[in-house]
Amino acid sequence: MKIFGFELKRATPYKDATKGFMSTFFNNAVGRTPVTEETVMGISAYYAGVRRISESIAQLPLEVIRTDGDFKQQIEHPSKYLLNKEANYKTISFDFTQILVTSAINWGNGLAIIERDAQARPISLTNIPTKSCTPFDYDGELFWKVDLGPKQKGLMVSDRDIINLRGFGVDDVLGLSAIEYHKQNLGLTIAAQDYGSDFYNKGTRLDGYIEYQGKLDVEVKNSIKQQWDNNYGANGVGGTAILDNGTKYTRLGLPPEDAQFIETRKFQKNEIATILGIPPHFINELEHATFSNIEHQNIEYVTYGLGGWIEKLEQEYGRKLLRESEKNNHYFRHNVNKFLRADIKTRAEFYRLMTDIGVYSINEVRALEELNPVEDGDLRFVQLNRIELSIAKEYYEKDNEESGDTRD
Repeated sequence: MKIFGFELKRATPYKDATKGFMSTFFNNAVGRTPVTEETVMGISAYYAGVRRISESIAQLPLEVIRTDGDFKQQIEHPSKYLLNKEANYKTISFDFTQILVTSAINWGNGLAIIERDAQARPISLTNIPTKSCTPFDYDGELFWKVDLGPKQKGLMVSDRDIINLRGFGVDDVLGLSAIEYHKQNLGLTIAAQDYGSDFYNKGTRLDGYIEYQGKLDVEVKNSIKQQWDNNYGANGVGGTAILDNGTKYTRLGLPPEDAQFIETRKFQKNEIATILGIPPHFINELEHATFSNIEHQNIEYVTYGLGGWIEKLEQEYGRKLLRESEKNNHYFRHNVNKFLRADIKTRAEFYRLMTDIGVYSINEVRALEELNPVEDGDLRFVQLNRIELSIAKEYYEKDNEESGDTRD
């Protein structure tokens, strides 16, 4: 639209701010406790699962690789220090990554602002609360409005200066919040947790109706109900109920044993593991775990549980932290070897095999074991009895002639 010859462009919200991760509360509740980030993180299994994922990724060393044809080399880069040591003046890299991944799981997006120097090199990475950010399009470019508080003006940041770790979803900018899209399931866990708390705090929980002889007026009924709720309701003080002569209490609710209370808690643990995509034994659900299958589950965890997050981080870092001139021949890579380390005997057999076929030198093996190099340790060796298949027949015929063996 033009007014007085000037082109006016309108910023359009990327998505309805009442949907997705923009909602401070996730609405609805199965029990009396609302489903929010704070209440869900109070579920021990969910807390353990989110912590396991975010801290596992935060532990991984991040390398910057430069390629030259088939040759690959680790290099020093401004981003490497930020992602491995210190993200900014008050945050270590471990905490930066842990917060980023936790926000992506809980809210659908983990966001951080990139501060750059005059040469556009990153010099600082700062986490920002996802619920304080709103994406919008302006003239075909994506921006984020960052709310800094009630008394401060909002900050407008281009998407190229925002690390956006997007969770699973169907939108190319906004991910799906695990809490929002599983609020009924998580709400059931919270309700079971509340029920158990009430039951064990009071020694019992009375759910039913009181039957009096004769007719009571409304005022008396309300008074009795109020007194009963104060003592035996959801927030009551508990104690022993004493009923007047002729008064009868009839229970409606089932005790925890009949309602399979413990089984419900176990089932919800498995549901949470399914939501987060991690093996149940990582949140201490060991009912069906054995020593042998836990080792294989650890490999599956790295491949399928962490693999998606790792790949997203590497690609997002490549998009936002590399300069245009570096993008064709530089990339980021997490070193996951520390999670795949086997026992000593298995590692020794693996190293022997790799040195026998010349893949690893002795010093490369020592580096994997975090040992210092030794003199002449960079040499590679192969077995003398290994020859090319194409000359195998010729070799053995020659060997037979020299030994005088004329057998066919």
